This record gives sequence, structure tokens and C-alpha cells, in this order.
Amino acid sequence: MIGRWIFVRERVFSRRGRIALAMLVALALVVLLPLRLVLGLVAPEGVTARSVEGPVWSGRIAELRAGPLPIGTVDAGADALPLILGRVGFRLSREGATPFSAKASLGLGGYRLADVNGTVALPDGLGTLPVTQIGFGDFNLRIADGSCVDAGGSMSLTLAPPGSLLPGTIALSGKARCQRGALVVPMQGPEGMERFTLRLNADGRWEGDLVLMGLPAETAGPLMQAGFAARPGGGLGLRTSGAF
Repeated sequence: MIGRWIFVRERVFSRRGRIALAMLVALALVVLLPLRLVLGLVAPEGVTARSVEGPVWSGRIAELRAGPLPIGTVDAGADALPLILGRVGFRLSREGATPFSAKASLGLGGYRLADVNGTVALPDGLGTLPVTQIGFGDFNLRIADGSCVDAGGSMSLTLAPPGSLLPGTIALSGKARCQRGALVVPMQGPEGMERFTLRLNADGRWEGDLVLMGLPAETAGPLMQAGFAARPGGGLGLRTSGAF
């Protein structure tokens, strides 16, 4: 009787031990899961990187690029909370002279950006516009079922002078919102003489419309040769477009 009891106890312990071992192995696989593998499975088209290193919870992405936005080298890690909600989420951060941070999550039917702060240099401009930098302040965006359903925070653009006769850079900023299923950010300069409207569709196509008012008369000719056109009210405007 005693021998049978010892045998049963050892058998129960062995079964529990196997379960515990399996759980430990599964946990180890999750903890050590390569970030590169996960990003390769879930990253949207247009998101590229030179290299991805480290585990999914604490890795590093070199020369991350989202369409025309060269975000640069960032520290990246998976977020646990979106996983509970059935989404795959990541935290991104970049230290240094031009810090940047963001949270991104993807799920069935859409994606979300949250707490986006910092600046991204644009050495190649934005379309035909000489944009040198794009900035974000507490920016957030949620796309679901092919439409912008929620947006907030601010965006800013810094433009090099579009003509040799214009002084200095042009700084514009504005608040983000959803309008007819697209992200729309109407921006203007400090004195309201420069206006730029950015419209981003859920499929990644974007349109930009820049209007400059109150320009010296001698700047009109060179700007129109560069692609600007006369607008109502005496301003000059330039439309451009592209895709992320």
C-alpha cells in the first residue's frame, strides 16, 4: 500500500513537472523571441530597416523608415497591454539632439499611433516641397476599417525658403483631426501669411497644399517658374502629393 502511494505521488509529480517545464520553455521562447521575426510578420508595407537586433521586448532597429519618413535608429520593444486587447504594439524611442518617441499598435482592420513626440529630418523633402523637418507634439491617430476615426495632437513642418528672394525658413504648425475618413492637419505660420494643409488617406496616399500670402512682387516670377500658381486673394500656391 505504501509502495503504491509513493508510485502515484511520483507519477503526479512527474505530470506536474512536465507541465511546469513546458510552461518554462514557452515563457523562454516568448521572452527571447527575436524582434526581427515579429516585425517581419506584422510590419506594414513601406516600413523598412537596415537591421533589427535583440529580443522582442527590448531590441534595436537601425535606420527605420516609414515611407518617406527616415525615423532613424531607435530602441524598440513590444507592449504587453495591446497583446491583451488582441493587437501587436511596440514602443519606439530615440535619444540625442533630436529625440523621438512613439507607440504603434496593429490589429485586425486597422492601426494606431499614440504619444508621438519629437522631430524627423526630411533630407529629401516632402513631394516637391523643400520640407526639412516634420515635428509631432502628443500626436495620435487611429485608423479602422479604412478610415481615420480619431486623431489629435499637433504636427509641424519646417520648410527651406522656396525661392532665393524669400527670407529664412518657413515654420508651420497645426492641430490634427479626422475629416471624411482622412487625417487632415491645417497648418499656418506665426502670422498666418503661410498656410499648408496636409491630407492623409488611410491607404497611405497624401496631398499637401501650400499657400503663401503677402509676398514681395519681385518673388512672384521665380516662384511661378518653380511650379507655384496664382491663388485668390493675391497669394501663390503649390500642390503636391505622394504615398507613404
